[in-house]
Amino acid sequence: MINFKNLYKNRFTHCLYLSLGYFPLSTSAGLAEIQHHPINDIVQQYTASKTTATVKRTSKIDQMRIMHIDIDYVYDEDKQQQRQNIQALLKRINMIQPNTIFLQAFADPDANGSADQVYFKNRHIPLRDNLFPTLVSQIRSTTQVKHIYAWLPLMAWEFPKRYKLSYVSHSAGGKQGYIRVSPFDPQNLKYVSEIYLDFMQSNSVDGVLYHDDVTLSDYEDSSNIAKKMYQSWGFNADQLLKQSKHPKPSQLAKFKTAYLDQFAEGISKIIKQQQPNILTARNMYAPVVLNPESENWFSQSMPSTYQYYDYNAIMAMPYMEEADDHQQFYLDLIQQSKKYDPNLDRTIFELQAVNWINNQKISTQEITETIQFLEKHGVKHIGYYPDDFVNEHPQPSKLKSAFLTGD
Repeated sequence: MINFKNLYKNRFTHCLYLSLGYFPLSTSAGLAEIQHHPINDIVQQYTASKTTATVKRTSKIDQMRIMHIDIDYVYDEDKQQQRQNIQALLKRINMIQPNTIFLQAFADPDANGSADQVYFKNRHIPLRDNLFPTLVSQIRSTTQVKHIYAWLPLMAWEFPKRYKLSYVSHSAGGKQGYIRVSPFDPQNLKYVSEIYLDFMQSNSVDGVLYHDDVTLSDYEDSSNIAKKMYQSWGFNADQLLKQSKHPKPSQLAKFKTAYLDQFAEGISKIIKQQQPNILTARNMYAPVVLNPESENWFSQSMPSTYQYYDYNAIMAMPYMEEADDHQQFYLDLIQQSKKYDPNLDRTIFELQAVNWINNQKISTQEITETIQFLEKHGVKHIGYYPDDFVNEHPQPSKLKSAFLTGD
């Protein structure tokens, strides 16, 4: 699977600051808000044409224990083998007994973190196999799983070449990290909205996990349409995106954070037209939690996340962050999270089951001991990624005991 570390290890650059007298946004408790976000018009369109949806009550789980599953590992061109894979996965779910599944709905066969195919029918992205609804149906009918979240990108879509779209670009040239459509192009927002609308019309899920693609570095997005947006906010886009160092934080980052999270909020409003009680979570990079100035390098922030999403799914992955003291790493994440979520009711710690730096599996014993450590320090929602049903890692019987809760 993709080595997340390589995608963003170069983002820890010095940030930029520009003192301006006028910003076209409002602030509440230090948070920026884009007043005329283009997603609002799209949301209004779908609200105006709202159809009556069947309301499914979704009650929150007090202690989520989460398996984060890649359908890419289940898919096989040999459909007999694919059926065997499905049965092996279902057996494994019943052995581990998670109460929550984060289930990949996009296809990433080249492991670059972006979706060039999907596992559900829609009008824009090619269908690899209509496997997502099949798996959801079988998980619901044959396991005790309570909640299934669809894991989907917000920006990391690779549309067919016939689509002439603007993509996120880096000021140094080309594309860095995930391939992402530019969120500043209203046409891209419309297409993404339609993908989600198509998904929700044919799939019943309890939540959506937004991929960790909801991010822009301090050198992104340098596409022309993005620069026009920055200029409308009062920024000198070329100066900000090309200047490598500055002693103060970037105000532009706050705009970009607000813009991205309001984009996600707009998509959430659209899908709630179909399923009003659906829950939302977003993957967050650990450096954003540990160092608020990381907003400059990721366009993510803790206060904005807790305003716009139901859950913050922190990638609590010390090997990926090359932390020297893993327990202190977890304690620091807990301490910082409690500043915004004192009881940790809305914070998920997602552990890594593989060290992507050397591609070695992390022992089941270490994973279970970490779960116990986090529980001891008040963490309520815990998951791991990736689950390897082929090699049975983590080991199911040991993980089951660590996953036992009252839920």
